[in-house]
Amino acid sequence: MVNFTVVKAMEVLEKWISDNGLIELDRGEQYLVCKEGNNTVMYRGLYLEIPTEGDVAKEIALMAKDRVLYNKYYIVTTPDVANFIDGALVKKLGIGVVVVDGASVREVMRSTPIETPMPRGQGSDQRIEALERGIRALEARVKELEGKVDQLMQALAELKRAPQRVEERRQVQATQGVNVQVPSDVPSFIRDNPWLGILMGKGESES
Repeated sequence: MVNFTVVKAMEVLEKWISDNGLIELDRGEQYLVCKEGNNTVMYRGLYLEIPTEGDVAKEIALMAKDRVLYNKYYIVTTPDVANFIDGALVKKLGIGVVVVDGASVREVMRSTPIETPMPRGQGSDQRIEALERGIRALEARVKELEGKVDQLMQALAELKRAPQRVEERRQVQATQGVNVQVPSDVPSFIRDNPWLGILMGKGESES
């Protein structure tokens, strides 16, 4: 589904790229590929109406899977979503962040260039392994955040049930009535008289 906030951000970014002398190679509704010197650069839009750290991390984990296809890779987003990006993790992946705010474009985190296409060899294998470790760390962070969300939802459910439990206890106490203690030294025919409890209870309630 097309996200019109991302589409608008990519339109602003397209003008910024042209003004900065980059050469556009490919353009989609939510991405833009350009040439910067000898580097191929991917700019991919990311926007969530109600951003959370977990949801943003999920989206970045999906993006990271094609990181090795481009020399540089940038997430293009808005200021409110950028606040939920884990900078340490995207830095490990060599991914940069560009924030579009209205008509302004700002590179808040620089992408680390990588060689691509990668010839097979020790250097390229190590780079791929490093990217894979970054992706696994990102996925682990997503699972951790999902667990915290589940705990918060359970706590919220308990809070919602609390007033009902208080009301149930109040009703039980009300139905139990007044517990009347009859002195043990009165004669049995008086102590066993049911009217005595009623009269004593009435007296206590009026006092």
